[in-house]
Amino acid sequence: MRSALAAAFFLFACSSGDANGPDAATDAAIDGPDAAVDVVAPSAPACNAGDRNEWSGTIPNTVVAVAVCSTCGESYVVAANGDVNPADVTVDNGTSAIKTTVPAGGTATSANIADNPSDGTVSVCAGSDCLPVSPANQQYCDPFRDVKDLVPERIDQGVDYSCSGPIYAMGPGVIDVFRNRDDSGWPGGTFMSYKLTAGPASGKTIYLAENIDLVTSLHSGSYVFSGTVLGTQVNASPESEIGWGVPGAGYTAEYSCYTEGCDTALGDNFNALLVCLKAPSGVPGPSGCCTDAGGYPTDWCTLVDGWQ
Repeated sequence: MRSALAAAFFLFACSSGDANGPDAATDAAIDGPDAAVDVVAPSAPACNAGDRNEWSGTIPNTVVAVAVCSTCGESYVVAANGDVNPADVTVDNGTSAIKTTVPAGGTATSANIADNPSDGTVSVCAGSDCLPVSPANQQYCDPFRDVKDLVPERIDQGVDYSCSGPIYAMGPGVIDVFRNRDDSGWPGGTFMSYKLTAGPASGKTIYLAENIDLVTSLHSGSYVFSGTVLGTQVNASPESEIGWGVPGAGYTAEYSCYTEGCDTALGDNFNALLVCLKAPSGVPGPSGCCTDAGGYPTDWCTLVDGWQ
């Protein structure tokens, strides 16, 4: 027969448990509805397929993780909210802003906004807390994407195109030569070039020449990126020409060996890059001059895909 003391001990042992209750539900009931809730920032979400991720991480002092994504001349944000309350994320290009509400524990994607034309950036904030940097759009894009009914012409020192419309910069860079209708060495009188500052062709110089009206607010030293319109192609002979140039020189990379009508190695090389960016291919012609493309990558599609 158990003693009264043993019975009391048995009863205590069977009724004991964790000091805060047997489970989390009991915890919540005991602590009440105003108890603090631990929240953590989720992983940064991914950009849409084919778009470039320019910055990824958590906005300081928040539990909002973002991916700042670029398209051609525009950016957007995909945000994930780890808080138990909705959060407002704002994307600002210096002159206008868009706001997106990210639901508690959920994700949201903002609308696209044009990047700041002076430096290709946007700023991103959640409330009064902002990213420590303003991510810059470094996407490579087809410079002729908005020319309606674009007609590819011959490949020579570069690639010729006809029909009218805007010509954009291919990617981020700085203009080094700017001659708008006053270069006597080119039919049409225009020659400009810019040196790329990011991406697989960083350090290379791209020229535009011939029948193009350049944007007069631009000049040597202007920053450009995939959202910068460099000029308007005029639908008249001679057509526009685009290709590899020489930094600050005012002539093409093939000027010393080129003969009229010859399809050059660097013309073909630049054409391959344009095709990787979804521009129509130029028309190959007879070769035999300027056969060395040394110093320029050959597998542009692999490089561009890896960069984007």
